Amino acid sequence: MQKITLYIDITQFEETRANTGIQRTLKEFLKGALEQNEIKIKILLWKNSKQNAMLLDNDEVKLFLANTKNYIFQKLKPYDIFDCNPHNKNIFFDIDSAWNMPVKREKLYQKLKEKNFLIFNFIYDITPILFPQYAYEETKKNFFPYLLAVFRYSDYVFCDSTSAKEDFLQLKQKEGFQRAIPVQVVALGSDFCKEALCSTPKKYQTLLQSKYILFVGTIEPRKNHEDLLDVFTSLAQTYKDLFLVFIGKKGWKVDDLVKKIKQHPLKDKRLFWLQNIDDATLEDFYRHAFLVTYLSKYEGYGLPIVESLHYGNITIVSKNSSMYEVGCEFADYILHESKEELYSVLSHYYENSREYIKRKNYIQQNFKQKTWKSFFNALYKTFLAYH
Repeated sequence: MQKITLYIDITQFEETRANTGIQRTLKEFLKGALEQNEIKIKILLWKNSKQNAMLLDNDEVKLFLANTKNYIFQKLKPYDIFDCNPHNKNIFFDIDSAWNMPVKREKLYQKLKEKNFLIFNFIYDITPILFPQYAYEETKKNFFPYLLAVFRYSDYVFCDSTSAKEDFLQLKQKEGFQRAIPVQVVALGSDFCKEALCSTPKKYQTLLQSKYILFVGTIEPRKNHEDLLDVFTSLAQTYKDLFLVFIGKKGWKVDDLVKKIKQHPLKDKRLFWLQNIDDATLEDFYRHAFLVTYLSKYEGYGLPIVESLHYGNITIVSKNSSMYEVGCEFADYILHESKEELYSVLSHYYENSREYIKRKNYIQQNFKQKTWKSFFNALYKTFLAYH
């Protein structure tokens, strides 16, 4: 059997040290990859476009995954990816946010193909193309050239939803690329926190015992935090024991919203914004939430939806893109620009405890979680089988 070597570039992950969305997916994939022994794993960093890659020690990567926020790599050695064994099946797998990498993919993929590499990509969504007004400026500049490189050179593409797959293929057709690329949909996992690693953080104990609405996600325009903040401001006048918790880092194009949050009269009283929290803390906030919202204007998947449902939460989400595919009948759907509808559903569950309990029981008894193990296994089987 031909030996397989899988190359993974984690440059963006190492730089941002984020812990949600794309980074969560990469992190969980790496955990699985480093536990198996059929495929050789080589994990790389590129510090700039003129240097060779740096090869990381796999045992050190495990330490990094256990302490993503603070770990500093010690064992880095220059590595020429193009000087590889041509008799192996060499696969370069872009699962990180590759469009913003210092090494641009058009030239890299071309050189890799000259060395008979297979190129695999994970496409989460194409929202920087569909909704450029919401995109980070660097992403807006880099994303389309990255997709063109995928269209030209990729041998296989994974997507996290049928919605994302259809968007990807429609754009490919629109840009005139006739070359067939196999595309496989693989659902993301929800079981990010293993019980042995989770403990209740004492400093949040009082907040965890309150009746709070939870919104998990980077503070950026597409996620639509501002509508929830406005609705909460109105609800808080009537429901004096209701709290709001945002969990996520500050993103882009949100200076006015951040100012609005920081200057809110209920800030740090009944309105809280938590950043850079660990998995144990995130797990506890999901577990104790009164209601969870995810009001994005468009998604490739919507990972916080399944994370929330995993803990049996009533989860109120936008009625667009992949959201129904992900939440199915277990989430509650509203128009993403309807504050009136959002106010109505939140107040309904606050005022109708019988309906609230009935809905939670239904979710807890019927929602079938998607695991990160099944996510990894689907990708792993494809790598082993692909020729």
